[in-house]
Amino acid sequence: MTRGRVAFVVLGCAKNQVEAESISSHLSRGGWDMTADIPTADLVVVHSCGFLESARQEATETLHNVRRAAPEAFVVLTGCFAQFLNHKKIPGVDAILGTGQLDRLPEVLLQRSSSVGRGRASLSPAGYHDSKTPRPLRPGQLSAYLRISEGCNHRCTFCIIPQLRGPLKSRAESDIEEEARDLVGRGVRELVIISQDTTDFGADRRGRGLVPLVKRLAAWTDLRWIRLLYAYPSEVGNDLIGLLANEPKLCGYLDMPLQHMSDTILKAMGREWGQVRTRALLDRLRKGVPHLALRTTFIVGFPGETDDDFNEVLDVVNEGYFEHVGVFPYSFETRSPSARLPGLVPPEKVAERWQRLLDAHQRVKKAKDESRHGQRIEVLVDHDPSGSLREARAAHQAPEVDGGILLKSFPATPGFYTVRVTGTEGIHLRGDLMIQEGRRKAVAA
Repeated sequence: MTRGRVAFVVLGCAKNQVEAESISSHLSRGGWDMTADIPTADLVVVHSCGFLESARQEATETLHNVRRAAPEAFVVLTGCFAQFLNHKKIPGVDAILGTGQLDRLPEVLLQRSSSVGRGRASLSPAGYHDSKTPRPLRPGQLSAYLRISEGCNHRCTFCIIPQLRGPLKSRAESDIEEEARDLVGRGVRELVIISQDTTDFGADRRGRGLVPLVKRLAAWTDLRWIRLLYAYPSEVGNDLIGLLANEPKLCGYLDMPLQHMSDTILKAMGREWGQVRTRALLDRLRKGVPHLALRTTFIVGFPGETDDDFNEVLDVVNEGYFEHVGVFPYSFETRSPSARLPGLVPPEKVAERWQRLLDAHQRVKKAKDESRHGQRIEVLVDHDPSGSLREARAAHQAPEVDGGILLKSFPATPGFYTVRVTGTEGIHLRGDLMIQEGRRKAVAA
């Protein structure tokens, strides 16, 4: 007998997606029915992001929409926005669970009691992930996120993640490998390794660290690709550079947010390295891993940023180190240390710098993409989360953020295929599927 119908609404990053998959699987095994149809749900869980004001506004609007769509449902707010509220109530929400309380969700849903979860965000922020409960996979799903730690030990002045998620808490290596084996055993062929700070993994446990873990995963025959997201520059050592250079399963890909290049701004941000050491690392990566697809992010308009400071970021982008660049305008967060800094940059100046940096990267990326014309590359052909669309990605493209390969025809089954690059379209490449004669019937137009 079912306990009730539960709908999940997941906002924010891939780390939130992993948590939601884990807890929804736990609920399913406990007798709850999962549904995507909010109006027919008895209970609705909104798993939220709270990193920026825009994310908190999105969460608030989502809660209003949920309440209108399901006026009789029991609505629970979880995740970073719940933690941000810090015991404050919000209209239309029946229970609130902070990031350290997600394990109490089954109890809250079972009792449907506001007294269990009402506004009592845990004083010790954390996260929830239970490897003993297999996460749901779509039929034929080949790519999955693998979350290896929670929280962060860095104290960047623009960031409130440590307030919402707490300090670094690495998962046990055996627990990670158990989950990874389950995913690979069910058909996953690409593991995208994530956390707040992936390169700090194991520092709190005196463990062997990220590189030995990745080496062990790479030894698995059925695992084809491993991708590393969210590296911290000062923690990228020669061992990781060597692994990127010599282990083909790592895709020659690294996501390493730099945030800025000006010494003045980096110091104000609380970052550990200045420009000289950061550029030295970029040069080591370029020399040591010539095929590396490097993704980074920059913040423009940080308090006190001058034209000269911005130009130092512009210069490094123009030099072509990066395959992919994300650009974010500075967000004024009252709880962040940077909110107390003088020299707020006018919004129109921030917008101008944002556009100039995007334009500069677009020129660099266009040249990189055009250099691939005529090449034959391996791609992963998968389906989007809805299962309705087919998509292809190359080794230098991470899911959801880096674009993909636009094909005239797709194979009927997910898998790895060879594509000849024929052109570009926006952030995407265009390509033709190279099908062996015996496999032509497997192609669906």
